[in-house]
Amino acid sequence: MAKLEYRLLDIENGYPALYHYNSIPRDEIVTRFLCDYFIKDGVVYEKTSNAIEPPLHVIYVKKATDEIPIPMNRRSTVGMGFIVMEIREYREDANEYPIIQNMELSDLTDIAIIGQCNYLTLEGVEWEQTSLEVDEDRQTYVLYVKKTS
Repeated sequence: MAKLEYRLLDIENGYPALYHYNSIPRDEIVTRFLCDYFIKDGVVYEKTSNAIEPPLHVIYVKKATDEIPIPMNRRSTVGMGFIVMEIREYREDANEYPIIQNMELSDLTDIAIIGQCNYLTLEGVEWEQTSLEVDEDRQTYVLYVKKTS
């Protein structure tokens, strides 16, 4: 197990720690390092960078001013005993992004592999990744994609 900390990108206040995890699996750190967004306590944060300060892994974030979290009542119905990933269609200026597919994955390595891909084919349609987020409030990873031309 390793340590992870989310810090606010706030130079004037010395990069204050927002959240600290004293015992987190290393594969979860890898997956979180890949995420562009982090949602916790109803706030959407955008990752700006990450760092390693042994033995601590650090993800620097700023509040995303143009994003709102998916409501808790929209929690996925899948995931009993699995890691949940929603694949949602990204649309510019949309209030809500439709779910293309819900996935139940057996381990975080699967999330990391999908999270690193630029393109994903679902039911014969090719999609391009726009971002990946971890939504702690809903206990879900969300991959946003748009149709390729």
